Amino acid sequence: MGDSLVARIDELIPYTNSLSLLYVEEDHKLLHSVSDVLKKIFSRVDDAHDANDAIGFSKFNTYDLVILDSVSTIMDLHELIKVLKSEQKNLKFIVTVKNFSAEQLVLLYKLGISTTIKKPFNASSLLDEILSVSSTLIADRNYLQPEVEKLSKDLVYERKQVGRFLSNEKKYSEQVSFFQNSIHKNQYFHELTRLPSRYALQEKIGKVKQSLLYINIDHFDFINSIYGMGSANELLKKTGKRLNSFLANNAELFHITADEFVILINNPTDNQDYLLSKQIQALFKEAAIEFDGNAQYVAFSIGIDRGKSKILFVNAKSASKEARSFGGDQTVIYSATSAYVQEQRENLYWIKVLKLAFDENKIFTYYQPIIDNNNPKIKHYEVLCRLKDEHNKLIDANKFIKSAKLIGLITQITRTVIDRAFKEFTHNNYNFSINISRYDLHEEYLIDFLEYKCKTYNIAKNRVYLEIIEDIIVPKCEAIDRQIIELRELGYNLIIDDFGSDKFTFSRMFDLQVDYIKIDGSFIKELNKNTSYKTMVQSIVDFAKRSGIKTIAEHIESGEVLKIVNELGIDYSQGYLLGKPSLTLE
Repeated sequence: MGDSLVARIDELIPYTNSLSLLYVEEDHKLLHSVSDVLKKIFSRVDDAHDANDAIGFSKFNTYDLVILDSVSTIMDLHELIKVLKSEQKNLKFIVTVKNFSAEQLVLLYKLGISTTIKKPFNASSLLDEILSVSSTLIADRNYLQPEVEKLSKDLVYERKQVGRFLSNEKKYSEQVSFFQNSIHKNQYFHELTRLPSRYALQEKIGKVKQSLLYINIDHFDFINSIYGMGSANELLKKTGKRLNSFLANNAELFHITADEFVILINNPTDNQDYLLSKQIQALFKEAAIEFDGNAQYVAFSIGIDRGKSKILFVNAKSASKEARSFGGDQTVIYSATSAYVQEQRENLYWIKVLKLAFDENKIFTYYQPIIDNNNPKIKHYEVLCRLKDEHNKLIDANKFIKSAKLIGLITQITRTVIDRAFKEFTHNNYNFSINISRYDLHEEYLIDFLEYKCKTYNIAKNRVYLEIIEDIIVPKCEAIDRQIIELRELGYNLIIDDFGSDKFTFSRMFDLQVDYIKIDGSFIKELNKNTSYKTMVQSIVDFAKRSGIKTIAEHIESGEVLKIVNELGIDYSQGYLLGKPSLTLE
């Protein structure tokens, strides 16, 4: 290592010796050679051989800076940056690039990266960029930020003056180092409660046999909105003090985020963790927290995991979310085979499949006929969404629609379906129906989008049927009602899908002036076996006829059920017996 490089490293150390770094590079030889240099100047350096390694490291560790290569064989670079930012919002990024266009660089900078380095690079240019980003990172810190920024600028100025004020340079370096160390130390305590923070937890977890209780305050958003942030903070302080009062000598309390605490028990006795959680829940139920002249009972969703591993934190947090899914005020011990964990894994799988389908244009529209029972020659089509997975297997929307909602892709799916449906039906005179979710109405884009498509493809509005599921209209929402009524006034037909699954729908029918109701398929397919269902469907049909509303029966899979549907006076029929979903119109 040359003298100039050694000097440059010595220059960097005051900035970086309290920072942690994640280095992601699929070229293993380059990864190890560069990492050897970086480990001399950072307090912690983790080497990630690919995107999966990087995501795994980020789940269990906190970093200040990430250096990653623009080429990733596992995950799109932009997606990887978004995932890492979702774990730690304040991360700084240096991206090494090769043969990147100006447009690609603009997209990178829009994601909030700090800088790029063109490959191949030498150690000196890399260290220069690290110095620039590290000084900015330190300046961005909330604690002692003005002092660090001023001293850093002074230090840069002094370094530019060759041979001048060498003694001042040393003084400024020492002061910057002092303030950086102060910032680093303060990371180990939560700024509100002064309890040990998640940084402190990371250093203590996984060293011996432990139990970890992840404690989440139920409905804290409600508490915050009712009392205000200042009073809610007082409640958090007193909650922390009371939680501390329960702890045995082998347990320690940590404050993770605003409404989340962790208790770490070293070498726990049998069932100590579960008994402690029940004690906490019972005593908080008995005595309200008093703060700023208010009194509030506090309940917790508590997740527990046991063992000797860094992953205790992640598993206990998952168990806490599972406890909340049961309504809160519950304790759940993590199990990899629980229905909740399996559901989360399934969601992750479908999220991956969804993103791949969009990237590779594997979203398709299928069409299923709906037959007029009074004139079987007249039919219209329901437009259904399908996708192909990595094995080119066709997947029904029921498999992935929940995951699409979780990651905000549902409106993108609706837009895709609408666009392809209009292109298909511009060449014929069939009417067609499209499924609409509450997310489409919450975003308030639908009216303008449909109007544009009708004009572009010269399709009359009365040919378009919008299928709205019941959870959109129950409970009542003024903004959603306004859009639904406006859509009908513009000439679109409205269908309430899965009608009969919610008792409040009847009173809402008249508010929205719907044209059709599609009776829930779970009732229709059992009409030949369940007389109670038959009676209920008959009452729905009678109600609809008196109200001037047409009825549709779905999930008709046998001639026997179709015969009953006709006997009940239902207007339209849909199901595999009459026509399966098809990529083309029949």
